[in-house]
Amino acid sequence: MSVGQDPGSNAVVMKTARAEAAARHEAAALREVRLVAHSNILYWWIVWAYGYLCALGTQINHIVVPFGAKQIKFFPDAWLGISYIALVLFVVVFTNVRARVLHTFIIAAILALALVGVEWQWGLGSFFKYVPELKVQMNLAFYVVFSTGLLIIWLIVVFGIDKLTYWRFAGGQVVESHRLGNAAGNVYDTRGMLMRRQPDDFFRHKFLGLGFLGLGTGDLVFRPAMAGSEPFIIENVWRSNEQQKRIERLLTQSGGSGIA
Repeated sequence: MSVGQDPGSNAVVMKTARAEAAARHEAAALREVRLVAHSNILYWWIVWAYGYLCALGTQINHIVVPFGAKQIKFFPDAWLGISYIALVLFVVVFTNVRARVLHTFIIAAILALALVGVEWQWGLGSFFKYVPELKVQMNLAFYVVFSTGLLIIWLIVVFGIDKLTYWRFAGGQVVESHRLGNAAGNVYDTRGMLMRRQPDDFFRHKFLGLGFLGLGTGDLVFRPAMAGSEPFIIENVWRSNEQQKRIERLLTQSGGSGIA
């Protein structure tokens, strides 16, 4: 250290330099924001993941049924296959039926009343005693093959097909871009543009979209200020909270607003 140099002042200078570098990096990141509208296949991760879990459970605990020259492995209890079918039906319904917060409470109340009614009329014990008679025959190979096929489709769609079309916010404009160039893109001015977020769907955005882990998806609606321009919606935006904040800062810089 040179004579007369103040260690405290050096620390302040380095801290200021790091803050300025971080500010420049954030400003550079805000020059362009890209949003991708994912299809509902994004939420089917839970089906292939649970399918592999069922395959693992079947491998660990199974019975062997001879079928020709092969030995087919099945899970011995009925609940595994039933739970898999129930999950598939759950995803099919709640990725196509919107369940906002109020609807979620209504659905939960109906299910609770149904369970209370079954318990009062017949008793849940007598109801579940018939479940073992319902043998849903899914062997180990089914779980592996179906889950692998679904995983391949999921990867192709989420990381390939969905990203062929994206919305680019940059230079005071919003441009609908198509990587293959097979469709005409729209261009909007961000000056005066309004943005709002549709109410989150509990099952789709919060649960299947992993919103409870701080990730989540969301539907963003944009209303251009130009007369005659129709609002457009970008659905199933991944990490929607983070993307929404970035878009709000970018629109504010160009004279738009994050509030519709």
